Amino acid sequence: MEKTKKAAVLGSTGSVGTQALEALKNIDMEIALLTGGQNISLLAKQICTFRPALAAVPTKEAADRLRQMLPDIGTRILGGGSAVCEGIRECGADHIIHAISGMAGIPPALAAADTGARIAMANKEAIIAAGHLIYDRLAKSGGELIPVDSEHSAIFQCLTAADAANSHSPADPAKIRRIILTASGGPFFGKTLAELSAVTPPMALAHPTWKMGKKITIDSATLMNKGFEWIEACRLFGVQGDQVEVVIHPQSIIHSMVEYIDTSVLAQMSYPDMADCVRYALHYPQRAPFDGPSLNFAAVGTLTFHTPDEEAFPSLKIARQAWGAGGCAPAALIAADEIAVDAFLSDKISFTDIPALVGETLAVCSIYPVKTEEDIYEADRAARAAALAQIKR
Repeated sequence: MEKTKKAAVLGSTGSVGTQALEALKNIDMEIALLTGGQNISLLAKQICTFRPALAAVPTKEAADRLRQMLPDIGTRILGGGSAVCEGIRECGADHIIHAISGMAGIPPALAAADTGARIAMANKEAIIAAGHLIYDRLAKSGGELIPVDSEHSAIFQCLTAADAANSHSPADPAKIRRIILTASGGPFFGKTLAELSAVTPPMALAHPTWKMGKKITIDSATLMNKGFEWIEACRLFGVQGDQVEVVIHPQSIIHSMVEYIDTSVLAQMSYPDMADCVRYALHYPQRAPFDGPSLNFAAVGTLTFHTPDEEAFPSLKIARQAWGAGGCAPAALIAADEIAVDAFLSDKISFTDIPALVGETLAVCSIYPVKTEEDIYEADRAARAAALAQIKR
């Protein structure tokens, strides 16, 4: 009799994490580990529902609060800076859904890569800044990584549908002419640079398609998120920058496309729902039945496509420049953007100042090769300090 597989959900209280848990309700897997950040109340509810063997939070104070809230639950609660990585190493999960956001997701990504498990990866920062380190560890452990971002899941699905021999990323770039990343365009599609100067945080947080956290919603509004995904595509699928193109697709039905060397284009289409990507990553290479609504093409009506306006939205160009610079530049890009977005949400800078601040920060940062995990953290620290100094000026 086949044993029940175990799953770990990292960042279970966030947008992707909660959707992952909804998907897991209909999948025969034992929840071995849940990790959360600041939303302790929601994490406590999730522990009560799923009864994991382990739960981990980043501070001992949060762990103490959880223990007080759940005195007889039977879940061992870990707390502290290394608690999440400790939980990953101990839980014995076959599938690790990585939905921790930001640079904080890098240590758990590296720890997960050491376990030999399948990583359903929703943290783009880890791939952008430390992708080569993660793949080195996966090669040693025998683990694998399946992307969960809707765009990269779509690309992965197109690649595996086209060629069974090309079923594990990075893909063979010799068979690919273009990867076409789609972008909704965010709430300001069609706006000019002058119009964008008047954008306020509440306006930028009103995304027309996706419900996400504040940081990624602002990144979607500036198109920096698409710049991150552009770098991520280069990392995940082993292609050159000139093989990745971004196209605005406001309906968000086509999640991305792959053009092959014979000019045939495969597209992955569905209603916008991250749970679909989680289910695919957990069941791959099989497809499991799901009782959800079929895509109604007549109701969708029209699919439209547009070239991004890089004068109004220069973040795409800045991201490409960071990737071209190589080394620690992608890590510095992420750090500078986090500072810039926080400053915008705190009304310290304008919306159009976000890409300007990121570009100015990268211009003054030292760029060097990333050989170890510490190289990434040093680049992160330096970029944050440089960005804060730019804000003060």
